[in-house]
Amino acid sequence: MTRLYSVFLALAIIVSMPTTALAASRLSVEAEARAVTVSFFSAINDRRYDQACRLLSKAYYKKYRIPSRRHCVAGLRIGFMWSQAMTFRITDIKADRNRAVVSATADGAPGRVVLVRERGSFKVLALEST
Repeated sequence: MTRLYSVFLALAIIVSMPTTALAASRLSVEAEARAVTVSFFSAINDRRYDQACRLLSKAYYKKYRIPSRRHCVAGLRIGFMWSQAMTFRITDIKADRNRAVVSATADGAPGRVVLVRERGSFKVLALEST
């Protein structure tokens, strides 16, 4: 009986290992999505517009017809010239390996930050109000 119990225990461990690894990787993907989102908002608050523009994906530049990072930095500098620092709070993250949707509030207004994997790391694809 103990031998049978040992076999079942070994099988349970083997079967649960991929599930545990998958859960751990999902948590790390969510942590990465959180970190990128916090970095993006912090860069804007700290007026580090070059860093904020580096976090935007190529598709974002293409969608909004931003010709270069230099133009992006100039646009953010003008757009946020007189603004106060915004308060933001992440409320939910849904992520897989290549895409993440981060729900957040910025100055109390709900929205989403859509991230896509580009060259191995997450970049901002879209900023959406909800």
